[in-house]
Amino acid sequence: MKKLALSSFLMLSYVSHAYAGKAEHVHGAHHTESSGGLPQLDPSSFTNQTFWLVLIFVAIYLFFSRKSLPDISNVVENRGERIKNDLDSAAVLKDEVASLQASYEESLNVTRAKSALLFKEIEGDIKSKTEEYSKDFQDHSSSKISELEANIEKAMASAMDDMNDIAADVAVSAAEKIIGVRTDVKSVKDVISSINKAA
Repeated sequence: MKKLALSSFLMLSYVSHAYAGKAEHVHGAHHTESSGGLPQLDPSSFTNQTFWLVLIFVAIYLFFSRKSLPDISNVVENRGERIKNDLDSAAVLKDEVASLQASYEESLNVTRAKSALLFKEIEGDIKSKTEEYSKDFQDHSSSKISELEANIEKAMASAMDDMNDIAADVAVSAAEKIIGVRTDVKSVKDVISSINKAA
């Protein structure tokens, strides 16, 4: 294809030069007279200019249509494909993130429910143990208090017996000194006990 374009270009160049030389030979006089103006505005060179315009346009078109435009088209297609792939990857990642977030929320809710249930169980266990310990403490305290009350009553009874003995001894001594009569200590103790019981 390149060889064909090059040979066409050379042939057209040769033909255009030959045609331009012939035109100069025919219009030599007129050309010398009007050589002071712009050459592209000379009507005798319009055919040559048109030929070169068409030739250059065709060459540029062929170059761009064969080389540059396919490259640009490939670049655009590659970029479009890359953007499409990136968008697809982003959509897949977005779905994965949404799935992971949903799984995280679900596991978080399950964990919260389990922790609430565990907290409730621990709270119930603590409450039952507290009640058990409180009951044991109350029972132990009641038994100790009963034991202490019994000991106090026993001590009081012993103290009262001692007081009765002392009172009986004093009464016997007083009766012997005041009245001069010696009484039996046991009978005096019985009298004092009956007085205490009546009181």
